Amino acid sequence: MNNRKLSRLVGLGVFLISMVTYYKTVSPTVVFWDVGEFCAAAISLQVPHPPGAPLFLLVARLVAMVPYVHDTAVRMHLISAFGSALTAMLMYFVAIRFIRMWRNEPSTVFEKFAVYGSTAIGALSLTFNKTFWFNAVEAEVYGLSMFFTSAILWLGLRWYERADKPHSDKYIILIAYIIGLAVGVHLLAILAVFPIMLMFYFRYNKFNLNSFIKFGIGTVIVFGIIYPGVVKELPSMLDGEFHGVHSDLIPIIPVVLLAGSLYGVYYSEKNRKRVLNVAMISFLAIVVGYSTYTMVYIRANAHPPMNENDPSNMARLVSYLNREQYGSAPLIKRRWDPEPDKQKIAQTYSSDFDYFLKYQFYHMYLRYHLWNYVGVSDDEKEAPPDFKQFYAIPLLLGLFGAYYHWRKHWTMAFIATAFFLIMGIVLVLYFNMQEPQPRERDYFYVGSYLIFSMWIGMGVLGLIELAREKLASAPSAEYAGYGMLALAFVFVPINMARYNYHEANRTGNYIPWDYSYNLLQSCEPDAILVTNGDNDTFPLWYLQDVEGIRRDVRVVNLSLLNTTWYIKQLKHGTPYGSKTVPITTKDSDIENIQPIQYDPGVRELPVPKDFAERVSVEGTGVKLDTSITNSGVIRFFLPNTIEFGNIKALRVQDIMVYDFIRTSNWQRPIYFAMTVADDGKIGLREYMQLRGLAFKLVPFKNPYYWAQLDEKAMRAHLFTDVKEPSTTPSYGFLWRGLQDSTTYYDEDARRLITSNYRNMFMALGLYYANIANQPAKISEVLDRMERLVPRKVIPMDYRVKFDLASFYNSAGNKERFKELNTEVINELKSIVGRGVNEQLSQYNPYVMLFMAYQSQDMLKEAEDLLPVIRTAYATQQGIDGIIGQLKSQIDARRQQLQSTPTNAPALPPGKK
Repeated sequence: MNNRKLSRLVGLGVFLISMVTYYKTVSPTVVFWDVGEFCAAAISLQVPHPPGAPLFLLVARLVAMVPYVHDTAVRMHLISAFGSALTAMLMYFVAIRFIRMWRNEPSTVFEKFAVYGSTAIGALSLTFNKTFWFNAVEAEVYGLSMFFTSAILWLGLRWYERADKPHSDKYIILIAYIIGLAVGVHLLAILAVFPIMLMFYFRYNKFNLNSFIKFGIGTVIVFGIIYPGVVKELPSMLDGEFHGVHSDLIPIIPVVLLAGSLYGVYYSEKNRKRVLNVAMISFLAIVVGYSTYTMVYIRANAHPPMNENDPSNMARLVSYLNREQYGSAPLIKRRWDPEPDKQKIAQTYSSDFDYFLKYQFYHMYLRYHLWNYVGVSDDEKEAPPDFKQFYAIPLLLGLFGAYYHWRKHWTMAFIATAFFLIMGIVLVLYFNMQEPQPRERDYFYVGSYLIFSMWIGMGVLGLIELAREKLASAPSAEYAGYGMLALAFVFVPINMARYNYHEANRTGNYIPWDYSYNLLQSCEPDAILVTNGDNDTFPLWYLQDVEGIRRDVRVVNLSLLNTTWYIKQLKHGTPYGSKTVPITTKDSDIENIQPIQYDPGVRELPVPKDFAERVSVEGTGVKLDTSITNSGVIRFFLPNTIEFGNIKALRVQDIMVYDFIRTSNWQRPIYFAMTVADDGKIGLREYMQLRGLAFKLVPFKNPYYWAQLDEKAMRAHLFTDVKEPSTTPSYGFLWRGLQDSTTYYDEDARRLITSNYRNMFMALGLYYANIANQPAKISEVLDRMERLVPRKVIPMDYRVKFDLASFYNSAGNKERFKELNTEVINELKSIVGRGVNEQLSQYNPYVMLFMAYQSQDMLKEAEDLLPVIRTAYATQQGIDGIIGQLKSQIDARRQQLQSTPTNAPALPPGKK
């Protein structure tokens, strides 16, 4: 078999391995973060967050129309899977072309194994790269963006090899067109302009500093023509503005530029000016590729349900493209965010440079690089690297591969290194991220992993070739090479796949879909549902837009509620025939709305008398306050939510929430998702009642948190088994996959399950314990929680487990109490054995261990713990008094046991 066919066959193998891997591990439905938004936007060609991804949405819409799998989101996920598999294959071919620059085609079987095998190892190290794999199994833009990036690199090398042949210019024009298209997916791909320009330089120039500086200036100009030139400035000029200058003549400039480019093509073709001809055609190709953004403008004017920033005129389109909603970061000053919380953290660093090195460079870049090529300790946020996973073998091979590349062909190595740095450290400088970030940002730097994984392959090849040189006369030289290749295959792609598979495998994870369904079904018809961030909003949009579920519910996202366009859409929009959100603020005032200075104080909400009398509070243990019916108002303390020095203020979102609550006048049910923090509830927390996964606003106060629930609705949701999801209001929640111990749940899912799902059951259990006084139902609720959300699948925090054991004890279920309490004791013994620095409080591990011992009448163990506590907290004021109180509890229990010879029930743990 000739080399070309063999190389293509290996490349096809890389693609198939990658594609099968991604297909087998793809999520079975929608996932958290931006994926739900993109899927919802694609299905109806809507307008997602700036700066949009129109080409991605067009491709996703076309793919969604082909019913090759049942779930619409999975069809869109497979775009990323396919694009990522193609990327791995293309990077294999890129590596082959780089290697051809310094060595002849392999002629022997051994050489073929060495060259094609090592480059395949590099490509597969990309396939099983933690971040790359994560992006490949969800409908995000990064998989398709990396495909365009790798395609540009591959085409650039094709041109480099054929630059002197006829028609080689077609590669340059195709690259330009792909760059234009790539902007419609993600802006990162346009950074591939720099390695392409370097290829031009080294193809036609011998390196010298003077020519390189001139070419560098030219490269910056070319990049500037594309970005911000074509991407930002052309649309801005169509709006009649250019860098602050307004004129009716400015919109003519883009037309003149395009007409001039067309004439330039004609002129250069006629006069055989090749460079000018290629430049003009390439410019037009970029513009044509970029024209996918006309979809944003067209669809915005159709006013779809999702129309973020409403770019329906040129001014707002320019704002959309410029991402003005998110503000901008300076390039020089590192600790720039003025928010008090951010500034407090920033001051823990000695200087901007210290902040850059420790946080921005190491924590937000190098740590991610080590994750992918050294290993990661766990899946928790802020997780450190773990050298025990990969033994740093991929990292060392990549570093050696970079060295070997420089040694063998420094010009191509320079190009690869430049691109590696641009997609890594340069982006770190540009993004200028502030601490803390809401999520890990490793996906920003996936472009640099393309190059480093390629270097891993070169590192393997370099070691084989060096070994062969050293053992040239030995008959075992080739056997050593085969052995090294086999070991590299085992210790790099196979080992990476082994460690990364569990976290990358999304099969069986229905949490985002089911959580969104459960949250929507927590609401009554025509409800207004207030949500907090991405993960309690975007999947809901997906269910409403794609699945048609509970379209009567108006979702109000608090983060977006600070923007004028979103407020107006809530006020005037009626997506799918739903009702508008009742807002009385005038449009002219909305257009100029800002946070307002505000002195915290008591506010009133009118309550119609007939409504107050109609609302039933039966079963809550709280009698309706007659003062509400008499006065016709409820009173609550509205705190400030912003504070700069002595200035106190309310956010726009607080103003709007108060507006639509007051305006609705109790005619529409208003809910707040459990994920909404108390500072998002404008002081109305005591006037809320848990009804599933959301709190409903009610016209009466609940003084105790265990009384703040609708028992009938809670029981209906938690105890109704759902066979098929309903698009209309319905009782019953979905719990798919939560009983499967083989399914992986990441930190976000585990936190949601613990703080939302389990809290619902615990709240209902508290209600039966403290309000209804029905011990039998406590066990019933908690047993169902364990059956639906077992702790063997979703680990339970020891503090929750401790409370759960206490519930069972108070319910008289001694078997379940002892089982859980024993688990708590064993876990706490391990924790205190490692040392504890927490303050002595109810949930201090020492105190909890003491209480766990005491509740199970292990009085000797409890007594033996007291000197340990005294030693651990010897410097704490009042420690002797605390120890004395604990000792008196032991003595009291001993006395009780001695005076009651029969098996007396253990006292439930007291609250400290």
